[in-house]
Amino acid sequence: PQHPGEDTSFASLTNLVNENTLKAIKEMGFTNMTEIQHRSIRPLLEGRDLLAAAKTGSGKTLAFLIPKLKFMPRNRTGALILSPTRELAMQTFGVLKELMTHHIHTYGLIMGGSNRSAEAQKLANCINIIVATPGRLLDHMQNTPGFMYKNLQCLVIDEADRILDVGFEEELNQRSKWKRACLAHFAPRRIGFPSLLEAIQGSIK
Repeated sequence: PQHPGEDTSFASLTNLVNENTLKAIKEMGFTNMTEIQHRSIRPLLEGRDLLAAAKTGSGKTLAFLIPKLKFMPRNRTGALILSPTRELAMQTFGVLKELMTHHIHTYGLIMGGSNRSAEAQKLANCINIIVATPGRLLDHMQNTPGFMYKNLQCLVIDEADRILDVGFEEELNQRSKWKRACLAHFAPRRIGFPSLLEAIQGSIK
């Protein structure tokens, strides 16, 4: 919980977050952080790993999007945000689009039901930030030669308990050689993916 007297304003992040990000946040109408944002953003900006749980409407999407922008390379795919459903992927992409208003990085939405060839072209061009659903992501990982995902700096798995339901964990474990493995928001990179899954399963019982 937040402690009385703590500065929870986004302005308090001025020396930590890019000014273009803060400008977009202000234009989105936000001045103060929610609890999950206040407790998550600073540790993530420090490069620490974090497993977090938050209710719908708590502001968790911004909590993982804001820190992620700090670690963005300009000429390759640097971050992947995995969503369990098309609906959640579109919601996350909508928030990302607003947050990226003043940034030059590229970003795209990869999900079932969309034009696959257009997606493949985006991936071949190494878009910087990807929001994806599991099935379509695996399709591109297996069948799109130009998709260079091995240099990812950050993986965000939103609603990780639902990801378990779609049977994605085994495939991801086989392919994950990324610098950071993230569950819910960001999770420890020093342990294997199965151990992370066990931690999540234990936390949602």
